[in-house]
Amino acid sequence: MSKRTCQHCGARIDSSLTICPNCRIAIKEKSLLIPYLIVGGIFVVVIIVAAVLLLLPAPHPVTVPEPVITVPPAAAEEPALQAPSCTIAINGQKIFPDTIQLQVMTSTCSAGDSSGLRMSVNGEQKGMLKTSPGSRESFAGTSGSNNVIVAVKFSNSTGSVVYGNAAL
Repeated sequence: MSKRTCQHCGARIDSSLTICPNCRIAIKEKSLLIPYLIVGGIFVVVIIVAAVLLLLPAPHPVTVPEPVITVPPAAAEEPALQAPSCTIAINGQKIFPDTIQLQVMTSTCSAGDSSGLRMSVNGEQKGMLKTSPGSRESFAGTSGSNNVIVAVKFSNSTGSVVYGNAAL
């Protein structure tokens, strides 16, 4: 018969015994699965980390195009139109895979200051959005990056861009 060593007293005993005759303590069998479980656990963790890193969206630099406003030359006696000094804050998000949602977060414009917000995606007009806080609109984009621009049209015929995101 083969012999083994007691973990507690170090005495040599038969491998068939479960209790050491020298110290009377039960002898534990070493599990052969422990190294495989450790390697398997590390493998699972590596797979999860790789999956999370692959599923995160890649960062893209955001470039907002400068608005180009062309104004025809005015006569010397005509006063230049000034846009009202109100502000509108818009939040935009992409809802997987190709739906874009815009929401007006805050607005300091009064009811008669503006006639609405025009939304365009990749140069194509997509509709209007109300200027009151909480107003939201969803529309279709592309499954890749979309260039979203929201411009306000004031009641005195002036306008300006209030939101732009080239990577939405």
